[in-house]
Amino acid sequence: MADTQSRSHRLRVSGIAAHVRAGAAAFPCQLEELSADGAFLRTDRPVEVGTPLQVDLVKPGTRNALRLSGIVLRAVPGKDGHQPGLDVEFRLVPSDDFQRLVAWLDEIRTRASRTLAHLPGVADAGAPGPAEEDAGGEHSKLMLQIKGLLLETDELRDRLHLRDIEIDDLRRQLATAEQLLGRRT
Repeated sequence: MADTQSRSHRLRVSGIAAHVRAGAAAFPCQLEELSADGAFLRTDRPVEVGTPLQVDLVKPGTRNALRLSGIVLRAVPGKDGHQPGLDVEFRLVPSDDFQRLVAWLDEIRTRASRTLAHLPGVADAGAPGPAEEDAGGEHSKLMLQIKGLLLETDELRDRLHLRDIEIDDLRRQLATAEQLLGRRT
């Protein structure tokens, strides 16, 4: 991501679920802005500046998350009318994931261009109007929460599966130890 094209203007997005892991904590966020080099995630969760993060992004209709590593550049506390959130810079993104991210951004730009072509007199392609935000805002928030919960459920299911494997291994070790003890007495 060191090339100059990766430092780009962030696009306002909606409908993409974000699930963040910071150390042992995992939580869903609302993805507000996205670029090839970073994102702004709306969340009430306090995370220290400099904290490394794993950010999973999921588009509607897909279950294959785009996994990006990043670091918190700025934590917005949510005062004076600002939404609380995290300004994240992506770091060490593998080439395949970076190409996928760039394809997503191109798709978002294309979709925005098509939408704006149908609306006469729209000057700013990056920001939705108040009517758009009100109409889809609640639905988008609920969908993002649901997607975040699905990601969290998948993660918990994976952890449960690992625990089941660990328990089976411990049972085998116990059975072996009981057999060895039984032979000695």
